[in-house]
Amino acid sequence: MMKPTTKAALVSALIFPGLGHLVLKRPLRGCLFIVPALLAVGFLLRTTLTLASALVDEINNGTLAIDPIQIIARIHASGVDNAAANAASLVIVLCWVGSVADAYWLGRRGQA
Repeated sequence: MMKPTTKAALVSALIFPGLGHLVLKRPLRGCLFIVPALLAVGFLLRTTLTLASALVDEINNGTLAIDPIQIIARIHASGVDNAAANAASLVIVLCWVGSVADAYWLGRRGQA
């Protein structure tokens, strides 16, 4: 049988940040990691889908050739690799790492 500490850290690491706190029955603390990570993922997903839709429209209209080099150039010209996208990515990484460390720490503290 797996210890709750290990299980909580693995759930946070492998599924989604903050979910390990639910294993430890600390849902409010888990929300401190879940909510910002979900907002950041939503922002990145919306940005990506908006760009993908624009690219598909341009390809269908004939204004953008089906050439990987031109598509990559168009992606870079769109400005999706901006400070907001970088900040959202950083939030996800920090929530993920922080959630695993905090779940492990909470689990160890609860065992003592």
